[in-house]
Amino acid sequence: MNKWFWILLVCGIAIFLSGSVLLYMIMKERRRRKNSGPVWKTGAASNRTTPAKLLIFYQKSYMRLMKVPVIKGQILRIRKRLTAINTYDEYTLRKETMRITFMTLGSMLLGIVILAVISKSWMAVFFGVLAAIVLNEMLVDMFVNRVEDRLLKQFSQFLEDNRHYYQEVRMVDEAIYQAAQASPQEIKLQVERIHEILTSNEPQKGLENYYAVAPNRYLKVFSGISHLIMEYGDRTLSKGSMYLSAINKFVQEIRYDLLRRQKLRYRLGGLTMIALAPILLSFPLVRWAEGYFPITKDFYESKLGIIIRLVIFAIAALCYVLIRKLSENDEAKYIPKGPRRQWEKKLYEVPWIRWLVDRLVPASHTRKHYRLNLLLKEANSPLMLEWFYIQRVLISVTCFIGVVFLSIALHFSAIYHVYHNPTKEQNTILGYMDEKEMQRARELTEFDNNIIRELNGKGELSREAIANKVLMNTGQPLNDVAFNNTVNRIEGKMQTIHGEFFKWWELLLAICLAIAGYYLPLWILLFQRRMRALEMQNEVDQFHVLISILSEFERMSVETILEWMERYGIIFRPALQRCLLTYDSGAEGAMQTLMNEAPFESFVRIVKRLNQAVEKITIREAFDDLEMEQEYYAEQKKERLERLIRQKASWGKMIGWTPGALLIALYLVFPFLYMSFGQLGQLSTQIQGI
Repeated sequence: MNKWFWILLVCGIAIFLSGSVLLYMIMKERRRRKNSGPVWKTGAASNRTTPAKLLIFYQKSYMRLMKVPVIKGQILRIRKRLTAINTYDEYTLRKETMRITFMTLGSMLLGIVILAVISKSWMAVFFGVLAAIVLNEMLVDMFVNRVEDRLLKQFSQFLEDNRHYYQEVRMVDEAIYQAAQASPQEIKLQVERIHEILTSNEPQKGLENYYAVAPNRYLKVFSGISHLIMEYGDRTLSKGSMYLSAINKFVQEIRYDLLRRQKLRYRLGGLTMIALAPILLSFPLVRWAEGYFPITKDFYESKLGIIIRLVIFAIAALCYVLIRKLSENDEAKYIPKGPRRQWEKKLYEVPWIRWLVDRLVPASHTRKHYRLNLLLKEANSPLMLEWFYIQRVLISVTCFIGVVFLSIALHFSAIYHVYHNPTKEQNTILGYMDEKEMQRARELTEFDNNIIRELNGKGELSREAIANKVLMNTGQPLNDVAFNNTVNRIEGKMQTIHGEFFKWWELLLAICLAIAGYYLPLWILLFQRRMRALEMQNEVDQFHVLISILSEFERMSVETILEWMERYGIIFRPALQRCLLTYDSGAEGAMQTLMNEAPFESFVRIVKRLNQAVEKITIREAFDDLEMEQEYYAEQKKERLERLIRQKASWGKMIGWTPGALLIALYLVFPFLYMSFGQLGQLSTQIQGI
């Protein structure tokens, strides 16, 4: 089986590499000889081109792979993500979808092949496939994030061009149209749609629809500000045109956001791979250790070795989840990615599950019920409280059953190794055995197994029965030392076999891990909320910029500013939405509720100023210091940005490198020390006997 495995593996690698080289050579030659041929340009300012035959290949691949069940789900998931961040035409959307699909699937296939070559183990390939499934979403995020960054960069360049054309024509719609013609394809589709809405008969209705599908908040605010300028006209401020000043602030915020995303991606990039690497590296590490230090094979096959490996795997998976949460916060993805399959809802509809969950969920109007609901909102979880408890119960039950089955499996594994592992004599050094010693060890194992089976069949477990059976089965006389060693060895094996049963402390351990699994989703939510809190000040600074723009409009009201903040915000959006729902019933009460639900000091200060602007003073007077202290706020924001990056980078490094450190300490160093001390004990016993 191993022979055919390696033959097929080598053939697969050869075909894959040959095809890759051939495709590269064909692409390179076509680009060299047919640069003037038909191409699909991603934008007027872009140097990248896609050959026409490659475009046809993408379209045909899309149609054919949509018929494959597993790959179809991957394609639809990528397509949904791309549709959410840009307004592609169908042809371009299929091209981008297939490009990302081939990149992700190709990367996973190459990784599995390399793992198979290094590990030479079917089990490693199995875990590699599982890791590839887990990493698939990470790869999709990586490629989609590139599209998001490219869109932000193109929008920043568009705003510069729009500023130039507005200075020439002094007309918002005409400046947007002219700047769109010189923009790359991705942003051109967006701004042409904005231009179409602004010049339509019902721009307000069109903007409301566009707000629901806009790929980022900057496009929302730009389209809204452009509509206000067209509606009420531009004014000249102390620093020039109000519209041009708003564009300058947009460009600055976009550049801040791009800088932050790039730095965080640079600091945190690859940590998910590092967190999962111990799962895959454990297999070649075991092969290396067993090859150079055979003494460690007994440890890796023992119950302790298996438990340590599973603990490292569990910690690696947990660290992966935490880094994913950290990375999602870094990319400001607090909004759930579209509708999800609500399997919790279907489970909750089962009568006996509903009965159980209803008794676990805290009663309404209690402090615990309110705090858990608030935690779900602050962590931006799409779950209801009942669904959250279904997850907790399911994870708890899974942990309990998993520990019970693992304990039983370890007992059977220990018995299996007693019957099948070669019996090493005490004179082996560090586990090394030549062919003759290995043959002798197998003969001893077979000899011991025959005696153990005969005694187990008769129910005779005493030392005397073992000694009599040894005397009957030995074909040659033994001296006293050899006889005692044989009896002691067989007696130890029989004690091991009869001692392998499910024990009370294993049940206690299963209960403890079930309790830990019950609280694990809660701890992850707390971690996500803490990471999210690091972003709050950044969003408050962006609110300052937004309010400084809106406060210059004479007809601006507090409710309108709250609507714009809800449209622009991410972290504080749920609290702002609830405030707007109750605003008509009383502005002061809605503001107080907003401060209670989002008790962040800087945000509360904004809400208090807005509360004063409801009746006492104007909005411009409430925020008159924003323009005066603009330079101070810019320096303060820069310092906060650096501190935020340092904090998240330190958290990410600590979490990402933990599984690797445990792998080295517990799975590489500890086995050497553990087995070496055992050998030293055996050696000292032999010396004392001599």
